[in-house]
Amino acid sequence: MKKFCLISLFFYICSTPLFSQDFPKIFGCFCEGGVILGKIKKDDSIKIGNKKLDIFDNGEFIFAFGRKHKSEVIISYNDVKKTYVVKKKKYKIERISGLPRGKVEPSKKDLERIRVDQKKIINSKKIGELEKIFDEKFVMPVEGRLTGFFGSQRILNDKPKRPHYGVDIAQKQGSPIIAPSSGKVKLVANNMFFTGNTVILDHGLGLISIFAHMDEIIVDEGQYVQISEKIGSVGMTGRATGPHLHWGIYLNDTPVDPLTILNSSFF
Repeated sequence: MKKFCLISLFFYICSTPLFSQDFPKIFGCFCEGGVILGKIKKDDSIKIGNKKLDIFDNGEFIFAFGRKHKSEVIISYNDVKKTYVVKKKKYKIERISGLPRGKVEPSKKDLERIRVDQKKIINSKKIGELEKIFDEKFVMPVEGRLTGFFGSQRILNDKPKRPHYGVDIAQKQGSPIIAPSSGKVKLVANNMFFTGNTVILDHGLGLISIFAHMDEIIVDEGQYVQISEKIGSVGMTGRATGPHLHWGIYLNDTPVDPLTILNSSFF
């Protein structure tokens, strides 16, 4: 009997997993420019590589991979680890000519104006709403022809510039722009040097949308908007060669591909 109990105990120990807790469900895209979202207990710990993620009050965590991310990540949930493949992307080279020289090579006076604009945008990227406001799915803020893509190398008037962090959607001036997901208006700024008439929408958890080159803006700072609610119209203000909307998404300082967001589900 004693021998039987020892054998039974041996098989129980060998067949029982070292960690009985379930790994959290993770939604979104494991890809460059993608965002992932999950939910755990507030006192649990989750890390991606060596980076410990912030856990919001309701247990949600969020992470963005950005451009040119390494091909694998290890996620540690308490003491459990899993390896995930991060899908790579190919990035285009986009050449844009015909821009006013001053918009490509700003003067000293313009550089001071640009610094003021950048400070407003940097402040708007700081975490505001500590709860998820965005919806299960995002929608296109305006229908039109895509003329610029996330991550592409920009060459403006034959001068190499930083990568393009967003998508450009060509459409006639005055066409309505809608909120791609629910959020709170964090910034309304007119006549910025590069982005012209600009709106920044806070979707919660540090995720924001930037809408640039707008014509009319019909929302106010602090206003909550619902998905598909009109926020303004297409224009060509700022550095633009024609009427279009630049739509960018950031998680804090990490740029996100809007097209990837459109194809992701967060529930």
